[in-house]
Amino acid sequence: MEHTESPPETTATGRYPLFRQHLYEELMLLVLLGLALAGIAWTDISPLGSRWYWYLMVPVYFVASLLTEMPHVRHGRYPWRSVLWYQLWQWLAVLAAVWLVFLIQQVGRLNNETTGLILLLLFALSTFVAGLRMGWLFRLAGLFLAASLLMVVYLERYLWLIVLLGLLLMALHHAIHRFQRRRSRHGDTP
Repeated sequence: MEHTESPPETTATGRYPLFRQHLYEELMLLVLLGLALAGIAWTDISPLGSRWYWYLMVPVYFVASLLTEMPHVRHGRYPWRSVLWYQLWQWLAVLAAVWLVFLIQQVGRLNNETTGLILLLLFALSTFVAGLRMGWLFRLAGLFLAASLLMVVYLERYLWLIVLLGLLLMALHHAIHRFQRRRSRHGDTP
Protein backbone atom coordinates (compact mmCIF):
# COMPACT_ATOMS: atom_id res chain seq x y z
CA MET A 1 0.00 0.00 0.00
CA GLU A 2 1.45 3.28 -1.13
CA HIS A 3 1.38 6.28 1.11
CA THR A 4 0.34 9.35 -0.81
CA GLU A 5 0.99 12.62 0.79
CA SER A 6 -1.75 15.14 0.83
CA PRO A 7 -0.90 18.44 -0.74
CA PRO A 8 0.83 20.79 1.65
CA GLU A 9 -1.51 22.96 3.67
CA THR A 10 0.47 26.01 2.77
CA THR A 11 -1.16 26.13 -0.65
CA ALA A 12 -4.64 25.97 0.81
CA THR A 13 -3.92 28.32 3.67
CA GLY A 14 -1.67 30.54 1.57
CA ARG A 15 -4.68 31.89 -0.27
CA TYR A 16 -6.56 32.75 2.88
CA PRO A 17 -4.03 35.27 4.23
CA LEU A 18 -3.90 36.87 0.79
CA PHE A 19 -7.69 37.14 0.73
CA ARG A 20 -7.70 38.41 4.30
CA GLN A 21 -5.05 41.02 3.43
CA HIS A 22 -7.09 42.13 0.43
CA LEU A 23 -10.27 42.37 2.53
CA TYR A 24 -8.35 44.28 5.20
CA GLU A 25 -7.07 46.76 2.62
CA GLU A 26 -10.56 47.27 1.18
CA LEU A 27 -12.05 47.91 4.62
CA MET A 28 -9.22 50.27 5.49
CA LEU A 29 -9.77 52.23 2.29
CA LEU A 30 -13.53 52.44 2.91
CA VAL A 31 -12.77 53.94 6.31
CA LEU A 32 -10.30 56.39 4.74
CA LEU A 33 -12.87 57.42 2.13
CA GLY A 34 -15.53 57.88 4.79
CA LEU A 35 -13.18 59.98 6.91
CA ALA A 36 -12.34 62.22 3.95
CA LEU A 37 -16.01 62.77 3.10
CA ALA A 38 -16.82 63.46 6.76
CA GLY A 39 -14.05 66.06 6.70
CA ILE A 40 -15.86 68.02 4.00
CA ALA A 41 -19.03 68.16 6.06
CA TRP A 42 -17.11 69.19 9.14
CA THR A 43 -15.27 71.92 7.23
CA ASP A 44 -18.61 73.37 6.10
CA ILE A 45 -19.92 73.38 9.69
CA SER A 46 -16.85 74.21 11.78
CA PRO A 47 -13.78 75.40 9.91
CA LEU A 48 -11.69 75.87 13.06
CA GLY A 49 -12.44 72.39 14.38
CA SER A 50 -11.96 70.83 10.97
CA ARG A 51 -8.44 72.19 10.73
CA TRP A 52 -7.21 69.74 13.36
CA TYR A 53 -9.30 67.00 11.80
CA TRP A 54 -7.53 67.42 8.45
CA TYR A 55 -4.14 67.67 10.14
CA LEU A 56 -4.84 64.35 11.88
CA MET A 57 -6.05 62.79 8.64
CA VAL A 58 -2.54 63.04 7.19
CA PRO A 59 -0.94 60.67 9.75
CA VAL A 60 -3.94 58.35 9.42
CA TYR A 61 -3.40 58.13 5.66
CA PHE A 62 0.36 57.79 6.21
CA VAL A 63 -0.10 54.80 8.56
CA ALA A 64 -2.66 53.25 6.21
CA SER A 65 -0.16 53.58 3.36
CA LEU A 66 2.55 51.91 5.40
CA LEU A 67 0.23 49.07 6.40
CA THR A 68 -0.82 48.58 2.79
CA GLU A 69 2.80 48.39 1.66
CA MET A 70 3.78 45.80 4.28
CA PRO A 71 3.10 42.81 1.97
CA HIS A 72 5.45 44.38 -0.60
CA VAL A 73 8.13 44.68 2.07
CA ARG A 74 7.59 41.08 3.27
CA HIS A 75 7.87 39.73 -0.26
CA GLY A 76 11.07 41.69 -0.89
CA ARG A 77 9.60 43.94 -3.56
CA TYR A 78 10.67 47.08 -1.70
CA PRO A 79 13.09 47.54 1.18
CA TRP A 80 11.47 48.82 4.38
CA ARG A 81 13.61 51.96 4.50
CA SER A 82 12.62 53.05 1.00
CA VAL A 83 8.92 52.46 1.76
CA LEU A 84 9.15 54.49 4.96
CA TRP A 85 11.16 57.24 3.26
CA TYR A 86 8.84 57.46 0.24
CA GLN A 87 5.64 57.50 2.30
CA LEU A 88 7.03 59.89 4.88
CA TRP A 89 7.98 62.49 2.26
CA GLN A 90 4.73 62.12 0.37
CA TRP A 91 2.53 62.61 3.42
CA LEU A 92 4.71 65.40 4.83
CA ALA A 93 4.15 67.20 1.53
CA VAL A 94 0.39 66.64 1.94
CA LEU A 95 0.59 68.01 5.48
CA ALA A 96 2.34 71.12 4.19
CA ALA A 97 -0.31 71.52 1.49
CA VAL A 98 -3.11 71.19 4.07
CA TRP A 99 -1.41 73.86 6.16
CA LEU A 100 -1.17 76.14 3.10
CA VAL A 101 -4.86 75.65 2.28
CA PHE A 102 -5.83 76.69 5.81
CA LEU A 103 -3.42 79.63 5.64
CA ILE A 104 -5.10 80.82 2.44
CA GLN A 105 -8.49 80.39 4.12
CA GLN A 106 -7.33 82.32 7.17
CA VAL A 107 -6.41 85.37 5.10
CA GLY A 108 -9.90 85.32 3.63
CA ARG A 109 -9.23 84.01 0.12
CA LEU A 110 -11.24 80.79 0.60
CA ASN A 111 -14.61 80.16 2.17
CA ASN A 112 -15.42 77.05 4.25
CA GLU A 113 -17.09 75.15 1.42
CA THR A 114 -14.27 75.74 -1.03
CA THR A 115 -11.67 74.81 1.60
CA GLY A 116 -13.30 71.42 2.14
CA LEU A 117 -13.44 70.77 -1.60
CA ILE A 118 -9.79 71.70 -2.10
CA LEU A 119 -8.75 69.45 0.77
CA LEU A 120 -10.72 66.55 -0.72
CA LEU A 121 -9.05 67.18 -4.07
CA LEU A 122 -5.67 67.19 -2.33
CA PHE A 123 -6.36 63.86 -0.63
CA ALA A 124 -7.75 62.39 -3.87
CA LEU A 125 -4.58 63.30 -5.76
CA SER A 126 -2.26 62.15 -2.97
CA THR A 127 -4.07 58.83 -2.59
CA PHE A 128 -3.94 58.23 -6.33
CA VAL A 129 -0.23 59.07 -6.47
CA ALA A 130 0.43 56.73 -3.53
CA GLY A 131 -1.41 54.06 -5.51
CA LEU A 132 1.01 54.40 -8.42
CA ARG A 133 3.53 52.61 -6.28
CA MET A 134 1.28 50.65 -3.94
CA GLY A 135 -1.27 49.16 -6.28
CA TRP A 136 -4.65 49.48 -7.87
CA LEU A 137 -6.61 49.71 -4.61
CA PHE A 138 -5.15 53.09 -3.65
CA ARG A 139 -5.44 54.32 -7.24
CA LEU A 140 -9.11 53.32 -7.16
CA ALA A 141 -9.56 55.09 -3.82
CA GLY A 142 -8.03 58.25 -5.28
CA LEU A 143 -10.37 58.07 -8.26
CA PHE A 144 -13.32 57.47 -5.93
CA LEU A 145 -12.39 60.52 -3.85
CA ALA A 146 -12.19 62.60 -7.04
CA ALA A 147 -15.58 61.28 -8.18
CA SER A 148 -16.99 62.05 -4.73
CA LEU A 149 -15.67 65.58 -5.07
CA LEU A 150 -17.52 66.01 -8.36
CA MET A 151 -20.68 64.53 -6.87
CA VAL A 152 -20.52 66.91 -3.92
CA VAL A 153 -19.99 69.88 -6.24
CA TYR A 154 -22.84 68.97 -8.57
CA LEU A 155 -25.12 67.79 -5.79
CA GLU A 156 -24.89 71.18 -4.12
CA ARG A 157 -25.39 72.98 -7.42
CA TYR A 158 -28.41 70.93 -8.46
CA LEU A 159 -29.81 70.27 -5.00
CA TRP A 160 -32.93 72.30 -5.78
CA LEU A 161 -33.55 70.14 -8.85
CA ILE A 162 -33.09 66.92 -6.86
CA VAL A 163 -35.50 68.18 -4.17
CA LEU A 164 -38.02 69.18 -6.84
CA LEU A 165 -37.71 65.77 -8.52
CA GLY A 166 -38.17 64.08 -5.13
CA LEU A 167 -41.31 66.13 -4.46
CA LEU A 168 -42.70 65.27 -7.90
CA LEU A 169 -42.03 61.57 -7.33
CA MET A 170 -43.75 61.76 -3.94
CA ALA A 171 -46.76 63.50 -5.52
CA LEU A 172 -46.87 60.89 -8.29
CA HIS A 173 -46.69 58.08 -5.73
CA HIS A 174 -49.48 59.68 -3.72
CA ALA A 175 -51.65 60.10 -6.83
CA ILE A 176 -51.12 56.49 -7.93
CA HIS A 177 -51.86 55.21 -4.44
CA ARG A 178 -55.00 57.33 -4.27
CA PHE A 179 -56.13 56.13 -7.70
CA GLN A 180 -55.59 52.48 -6.69
CA ARG A 181 -57.56 52.94 -3.47
CA ARG A 182 -60.42 54.58 -5.36
CA ARG A 183 -60.42 51.75 -7.92
CA SER A 184 -60.46 49.07 -5.23
CA ARG A 185 -63.39 50.77 -3.42
CA HIS A 186 -65.47 50.77 -6.60
CA GLY A 187 -64.71 47.13 -7.31
CA ASP A 188 -62.84 47.87 -10.52
CA THR A 189 -59.90 45.64 -9.60
CA PRO A 190 -59.37 42.96 -12.25
